[in-house]
Amino acid sequence: MTIKPAITSPDDFAKSLDAELRVFLDFIQVLQTEQEALIQGNVDFLVELAQLKSEKAVLLSQYAMSRNRFLSTQGCAPEQGGMGKWLRQHDNPQIAEIWRKLLECAETAQQLNQINGVMIETKLKNNQQALTVLQAAANKSALYGPDGQTHAPDMGRPLGKV
Repeated sequence: MTIKPAITSPDDFAKSLDAELRVFLDFIQVLQTEQEALIQGNVDFLVELAQLKSEKAVLLSQYAMSRNRFLSTQGCAPEQGGMGKWLRQHDNPQIAEIWRKLLECAETAQQLNQINGVMIETKLKNNQQALTVLQAAANKSALYGPDGQTHAPDMGRPLGKV
């Protein structure tokens, strides 16, 4: 999917914002699916979702740049405040409603992404702890030493010594 290179009219702007909204809704769906995969422990699917999430994020960035360029050509700051100024200058309820939905989507996506990040961090921490326990157990029960000879596991201090 590619975006129109330049927005030249309010009608183009409405169409571009509507397309941005559809991509944002898709992005939210990917984040929700990612959350389900995290809950289910479906690691293989997470790799696919990461690629899809990245593609959607790139598209959203392109739409934001296009929107900001248009706002700049209209004498408005390329930011949320500039969009508010543009909406006050142009009585366009359709664009105002799309913008409201975009802001809601951005908030939802931020919340989902934060929750998913915490879930990933927790899983990584748990995996690291489990790996540490396994490595410690493996080191204690090694049957062969570096010289290839069998060795009894080190169980602490030798008997008969204080």
